[in-house]
Parts: sequence; structure tokens; C-alpha cells
Amino acid sequence: MLLTRNDGAPVRSRDSDGTAASDGVAAETPSFRFTKATRKLVPTYRGRIERRQREASERAAVAARDILDDLYTEGFLDPANWSEGRYANAFDGFAGGARRRAEARPDLLTAGSEAGDHFEQIRPLAGRIETRVLLGRGGGPTLLLSFVRFSADAMGPEPVTLRSTGQFFFERVRGSWKIVSFHVTRTDTPREPA
Repeated sequence: MLLTRNDGAPVRSRDSDGTAASDGVAAETPSFRFTKATRKLVPTYRGRIERRQREASERAAVAARDILDDLYTEGFLDPANWSEGRYANAFDGFAGGARRRAEARPDLLTAGSEAGDHFEQIRPLAGRIETRVLLGRGGGPTLLLSFVRFSADAMGPEPVTLRSTGQFFFERVRGSWKIVSFHVTRTDTPREPA
């Protein structure tokens, strides 16, 4: 089954056991979603925030979370990607120059180009997100800033806890929310073999 988002990008379908189905080949991709999806509204005008503005902000925050869920699933958890060190689909949520910068630094935003040489399995530990929604003069969301913390266990002969902390700026690009800028730091930590 192939689903598409409102921006036409494909969305992986998940079987009931959490594996991803892609082109008829099932791979053991762990299920992952950022939790504690809090959002804060930041108006740029005086006045009361109306219900429709809150609803539009909620939809925008959910769109940002979905894009980041896909980024971290494709970039860290999908064995079809990290075993080959190829992450083309991971950057679908980026626009223009931000996408070019992301593709130029795959080791920052993914498990890395050599992950398949070092790891046998990667499992998520935690993922938290907080999104701030900047409301424009018309009251609708104009800019999103999502702060994320992600960690995963990368198991193999030399196990590592992968840690990523990021800030992602989103704007509407041709009708869909896209990442237009980002700042990500990695603080991976070696672990004792089991």
C-alpha cells in the first residue's frame, strides 16, 4: 500500500507488527514517533488567539512532527537505508538550500554512511519534541520551530547510543510545511558490548 501526504510525498505504510512495507518487501523498521508533542503559540500581533487559529496551529505542529518522525525513521531506523548508507528519502521534508545542506551532511542527520559496516540493529530509545508556532498578522501559522531530542541504541560489535539534538525551522513551501533551516548536534556515546 502506498499513501501520500498532502504534498504528494509517499508515506510508508506500517504493518500491524510495526514493520515498514516498501515496494512489496518487508523490512524490520522499528515503529517510532516523537512524544510529548507540546506546542506554544507565539503571536506577532495584539489580540486574542481564536479557536480556528489554535486549530490551524495544531495542524501545523502535527505536520512538523510527521516530517521529523519520517526524517528520524528513515535516517536512523530503517535498515534498508542504514545498512546501505543511502538515505535519499530521509530528506523529503526539506526545501531548497536546506535539503542540499542536509544531503551534504548525511552523517549528521542519519546513522551515517558506514552504519551498515558497524551495526547489526538500531532501536529507538526516546524522542521528544516541542514546537513553537509563530502566528502572523492574519492569525495563521507562518513559521514553526521544532526542538527535538532523539536517542537510539545501535547494536553490533561496538555498540553506540546515537543521540541527536536539533532545531528545525519550517515554512510553507508550495502549500506544504517544509524544513527551511536546521541546527543539529550529535553526541553519540560508545556502550559496553552486551
